[in-house]
This record gives sequence, structure tokens and C-alpha cells, in this order.
Amino acid sequence: MGDRIGFYTRSFFNVFYPNYCNLCDASLNSQENHVCLNCLYDLPYLNGNNLNMDKLNRLFWGRVQVEHVYSLLDYQKGNQSQQVLHQLKYKKKRKLGYFFGRILANELMQNERFDKIVPVPLHPKKLKERGFNQSSVIAKGISDGLNVPVDENIMDRIVYNPSQTKFSKYDRWNNVRKIFELKTPKSTLEGVHILLVDDVMTTGATLEACVQEFNRIENCTVSIATLAARI
Repeated sequence: MGDRIGFYTRSFFNVFYPNYCNLCDASLNSQENHVCLNCLYDLPYLNGNNLNMDKLNRLFWGRVQVEHVYSLLDYQKGNQSQQVLHQLKYKKKRKLGYFFGRILANELMQNERFDKIVPVPLHPKKLKERGFNQSSVIAKGISDGLNVPVDENIMDRIVYNPSQTKFSKYDRWNNVRKIFELKTPKSTLEGVHILLVDDVMTTGATLEACVQEFNRIENCTVSIATLAARI
């Protein structure tokens, strides 16, 4: 009975308060959430391809110590992944970020256990400008899917630096040097496996700067999860 009432309630709201796909604007039926099944099916997923997984895990070799790297979507200029990120970051579609965070959690369930989920922090000025941290939204979706807590009190972004989008690879690394700082005692993170979450990974410079801080802690293990990655 409860399921039937829920179906009728969703149907009622879909008629009088219709929901639309965030990617193609098609009307969503009562079984769809945020993205229609057609768009969801057509997204450029990275999973299921061992070559893609190998490329992801090699991204940080020789740079910092990372246990594993996970990403849901292939990020290329002009593809649907870019549209998803645009809707999340600039159209402020927070529920969309949470939705994909839950999907990403499914990719992580068969792997090792994490102790804490840490979203890459925004500088307070950027957070005030945007109104929310998109990485935190994704992290919350992953957290609810894995039943692992999100901790946003571990690291601060102490430098307000320009956007990375127009920088070369070398300039991106310079742009993020020493911009993060741990704000919790290192002893509390010894022996902890952290899942570091960001929205998109291109050169990996920002994530590398975060991981450097954790690599200074004895027996602290770091894995990375992003909604999208360029490989």
C-alpha cells in the first residue's frame, strides 16, 4: 500500500510540478530522477574497461602516494560529462551532484573500506561566491551510499588562487602549490584510509597538492574519487 501511495504522489507532482532532465530537458517519468534514462545510458562511463582503470591508477605515479583512483565519467571538452559538471557548478544543481555521488558509491562498494571521506575544500571566499562546495555535495552522495562519514574539518584551503581552466599543465601545478593546510592533529589521521573527493580531475594538480599533506602523516592512506576525469 505504501509503495502505491508513493507512486500516486510522485505521479501527481509530475503532472502539476513537472521535473525535467538536467541534460536534455525531456520530461522525467515517475521512475526517473534528475536525468532521463536515455541520457543516463549515453554518458561516457569509464568503468568496465580495465585500460581506463589502469590509466587512472597511473596518473599519480612518481608524484604522490595514492592507493587507488576512481572516476565515473570520461571528461572531454564538449561531451556530456562537461554538461553534468556545468549543471552542478554553475547552475547550482546540488541534487544532481548528490545523485551522481550515489552512483559513484556503487563503483566503490566492491573495493577496500574507507574510514573518512574528505571533499577537496574551497577557499572561504570562493565558497561564499558559489554558495556551496560541489565536491562536498558529491561526497555526501558517496557517504550515504557507503555509510562512511564525511569530514570537512580536516583540511583548509588557505590560498585564494585563480581558476585553473585557462592554465597550462605547468602553470596549474604552480597555481596550487602549498594552498592546502591540515587543521587537525596528524596523530588523529595515523592509520586512517581517506577517500579524497573532487568533481573533476584533468592534470590532477589540485588533488596532488591535497595528497601531499596526507602523505606527511605516518600510515595515512589516500584514495581518490572524482565524478569525472580526463585520461
